[in-house]
Amino acid sequence: MSNQEKFVVSRIIPAPSHIECVSGGMFKLADGCPITVISPLAEAELSATLHDTCNVYWKATPSFSFQAGGEGIAADGYRLRVTAEHCEITASGLSGIRNAFKTMRQLAESERGVLKSTCWLLPPVAVEDEPALAFRGIHLCWFPETPTWEIEKNIRLAAYYKFNYAVIESWGMIRLESHPEYCWDEFAVDKKEVSRLVKLAASLGLTLIPQLNLFGHATSSRCGSGKQMLLDRHPEYASLFEPDGWTWCIANPCARQYLTELVTELHDLFDKPPFFHIGCDEAYNAGSCSLCRENYPAKLKAHLMYFYSLFAKRGARVMMWHDMLLNRDDPRWEGYTAYGHSSRGLDELYKELPKDIIICDWQYGYPEKDGKEPDWRTSHFFKQTGFDVLVCPWLERRGIKSLGCLAKQEKLFGILETTWHWYRGSFRKETLFVIASNAAWHPDWTPESNVVYREYLNRHLREMDQDMKSKKYIQFGSVQYQINPAPYQD
Repeated sequence: MSNQEKFVVSRIIPAPSHIECVSGGMFKLADGCPITVISPLAEAELSATLHDTCNVYWKATPSFSFQAGGEGIAADGYRLRVTAEHCEITASGLSGIRNAFKTMRQLAESERGVLKSTCWLLPPVAVEDEPALAFRGIHLCWFPETPTWEIEKNIRLAAYYKFNYAVIESWGMIRLESHPEYCWDEFAVDKKEVSRLVKLAASLGLTLIPQLNLFGHATSSRCGSGKQMLLDRHPEYASLFEPDGWTWCIANPCARQYLTELVTELHDLFDKPPFFHIGCDEAYNAGSCSLCRENYPAKLKAHLMYFYSLFAKRGARVMMWHDMLLNRDDPRWEGYTAYGHSSRGLDELYKELPKDIIICDWQYGYPEKDGKEPDWRTSHFFKQTGFDVLVCPWLERRGIKSLGCLAKQEKLFGILETTWHWYRGSFRKETLFVIASNAAWHPDWTPESNVVYREYLNRHLREMDQDMKSKKYIQFGSVQYQINPAPYQD
């Protein structure tokens, strides 16, 4: 590949399955430029959406023509042909057409040789592209320290990088009518704003999935912070939790009712998506209260089965973290994440759970042995026991790529990249969004040498800012401040 081709191809995140730079001049994206869309969808179903897209992307009004076809192309996939005279997109549905336009926006460069550009230029290319994984997810935490504009920016970037699902874990940020006390008062976002984000994401090709922790992490706060979102201000609700406040008291019928009211309202707020994440990780000191102490596995099974049935009736599948289902003392899991304990009797619980629960196997390291790539035995284990499995990496780049390859090779359910509290800064964002989107879309991708992909990420962040009409210094880029102001405030 020539240097010219390398720097054209490297603009696209995630990298396409196949792209070829062809000879000829640049295609000018301006008013009246000819774009043909070939799909099974009628012009009436596409025209308004595509005109809006082109106005947002390039402030242009192309001349569209529509033809029937594209039925054989994979879901979310597309073909793109660009010459100096014409642009042609072929897809089997709206998601593929959207993805083609995302690729075009990333490929385009502004008019050259002028002070202020008035149009955009597309290099001549032939692209055939489709995802390796059907479920391409990213897990986004909404902390009190996360302004609404920042969660929106991450949602937009995830959609731009062709993720099709985003789990939104609210850490006390959404005020619900059933229990208005269940949020941080000074940071709470009303339902109207959440609904706006849900609809925005859908318009970009991204389905938002709500998460509410129904077992451990009941504090809605990071354990190292010492905060308990509900009890810090409402200690009268202490009976809903185990004595330390970290885990829900699953044997208390009032806790079940409280959680039922929260999750049903939250699921409705997110427009009843086909999945709901119930958390269930790191349930430290579970079964420690006088009500839960006896026969805890049976109580936890009843708890999980209740919410499984609740969501099944609502047409949604339950997603849950894997770690409490594995015995941490089992030598099979050495080097892998496992937080269950034989003394609690939870290590056999997986056998009794419905196999259409989606297991989210979070493995944040790279447990190689003797210099060999990890075998990712926990994901194999849950697949062999009959579950659909989402691989869930974090910041380890080798692990992200390796788990993407595993999901593709083993035909797992997909990938759910986690971000937690380390989502700021271009290097981290490059890992969480660039590396992970490639693992989800094209895990066999190898970065080109001498290409700094972080700079393309920075360009894409600018495009998100432009779409959001950002105005303030803290809204631009990948961090709110270039220099942490805290050390200078003494």
